[in-house]
Amino acid sequence: MSVELLTILMLAGVFLGIFTGFPVAFVLGGLGVIFGFIALPYDRLVHMIAFRLFNIMSVEVFAAVPLFVFMGAMVERSGIAEIAFNVLHKAMGRLRGGLALATIAICVLFAATTGLIGASVVTMGLVAIPAMLKRNYSKPLATGVVAAGGTLGILIPPSIMLILYAPMAGVSVVDMYAGAIIPGLLLAALYAVYIIVKCYIDPKAGPALGAEEKEEVVSGSLLMDAVKSIFPFMLLILAVLGSIFFGITTSTEAAAMGSFGSLILAAAYRKLTWQTFTEAGNFSLKVTAMVVLLAVGASLFTGTFLAAGCGRVVSEFLLGLGLGPWGVLLVLLFMIFLLGMFIDWLGILFIMVPIFGPIVTALGFDPLWAGLVVCVSMQMSFLTPPFAYAIFYLKGLSLEGVTLGDLYRGVVPFLVIQFIVVVLCLIFEPLTLWLPAVLAR
Repeated sequence: MSVELLTILMLAGVFLGIFTGFPVAFVLGGLGVIFGFIALPYDRLVHMIAFRLFNIMSVEVFAAVPLFVFMGAMVERSGIAEIAFNVLHKAMGRLRGGLALATIAICVLFAATTGLIGASVVTMGLVAIPAMLKRNYSKPLATGVVAAGGTLGILIPPSIMLILYAPMAGVSVVDMYAGAIIPGLLLAALYAVYIIVKCYIDPKAGPALGAEEKEEVVSGSLLMDAVKSIFPFMLLILAVLGSIFFGITTSTEAAAMGSFGSLILAAAYRKLTWQTFTEAGNFSLKVTAMVVLLAVGASLFTGTFLAAGCGRVVSEFLLGLGLGPWGVLLVLLFMIFLLGMFIDWLGILFIMVPIFGPIVTALGFDPLWAGLVVCVSMQMSFLTPPFAYAIFYLKGLSLEGVTLGDLYRGVVPFLVIQFIVVVLCLIFEPLTLWLPAVLAR
């Protein structure tokens, strides 16, 4: 069998397996082993499988995954997001779109303490959407804000995606974390600008608090409530990210410290029970097992793919299109966008990075910059139909009066904003590279 035909069959097998509903990990692992028997000598295949498994299990930074997942799970169960939202609701509710702005603010804080998208979207969906709908907010605006804001955790550190991407691309986790902060905050800022403009043009989309509710707000108590609810958030963020950026700890050590801090936080809010602890532990175990299984399956696939020479075929094909380096990069980003419509970011990450990462580097692009652009692009995968995970999370909440059409209409403006941020990162490299350069001095 020719290498070209093998390349076509392996890539077609991936898409066929995924579209028929098989778990991505088993599709990738199965194809890797099956085509490995076809394309590679038996002893080489066995050595490749053993090497790939050992390589994944020996990546130290992967130990941070269950710790950060546990931290996020405990923060979610502490109820601090709901308390902080209620405070910002009172403080910002006087403004048009104030509840939507409060939602974005809490999502940013939540993102900086957990990389769990499902937890963020579900928590804010239960807390913020009913509050906004009760005050006659537009349903698409209310749901779109939560869907987009809740997914900021995939980009704003401590993001699980950045931890997994860094060792695969051979870049520093600290640099990935530092480089992702500005794009993440820029996304949140543009979300806020859109909300302000939208509610200024159409006041009915996000009305301010009524006169009676405004009178209930007492400045002194509001300030005290803000300190009690937001200060713990900030303290946990400083403990985790501050220790990483100032070189005090590694990302894995910071994750352990964050996990311990989340336990203290839950205890402070009287939510630390044995049931809460075991639920968070079991959830962390399930997520970590899923990540590792997918990593193993993808590693077997890419191991066979590259060992058989298929990576060279793809590289020669892309370079032979005559599009130039930027044209090839845009093609890769477009492929990521299309994949985001059908599989989650984990599948995209483990399929695309090992195969196309070397191509991007060979074209002369900075691997850190290219990696951050890719990660910003994968933010869109949560909102792009038909398999938009953020939409499915919200639909699963069965919110009264909210239809699937409301959810799809709500995410469109935020998808446009995400596209704009990707373009800005492509045009202005300092958006991603300035902060890592500053911290490296």
